[in-house]
Amino acid sequence: QLVMENGQVYPIKGTLQFSDVTVDESTGSITLRAVFPNPQHSLLPGMFVRARIDEGVQPNAILVPQQGVTRTPRGDAMVMVVNDKSQVEARNVVAAQAIGDKWLISEGLKPGDKVIVSGLQKARPGVQVKATTDAPAAKTAQ
Repeated sequence: QLVMENGQVYPIKGTLQFSDVTVDESTGSITLRAVFPNPQHSLLPGMFVRARIDEGVQPNAILVPQQGVTRTPRGDAMVMVVNDKSQVEARNVVAAQAIGDKWLISEGLKPGDKVIVSGLQKARPGVQVKATTDAPAAKTAQ
């Protein structure tokens, strides 16, 4: 997808044709080549645009706010969850990748698990708790 100089999104999607396998260490960039149809000739040589490229999409990905993931003394990622008995349970996870302010969890959680993201200093395995749903959008709007 292209974003034009004026901020408008170019209406026709392109295709990625080439991706360099090396990273330029001085800039942290890679070379990509994408081809976009240009039937209206609105794309001109030398024109500045921004490209948005989806790396890949995982429809069932589990993202956890970074503050909900801690590290064990050995450096392993761990979360505290509320189990079906409303008790705190420590769970080892694999934090595969940071995406914005969240971790992509590839192992250790399943959809519907309730991860504790605030009050972790009080959470201990086996302690009875009452889970509440965090609504960051509502808090921000107020």
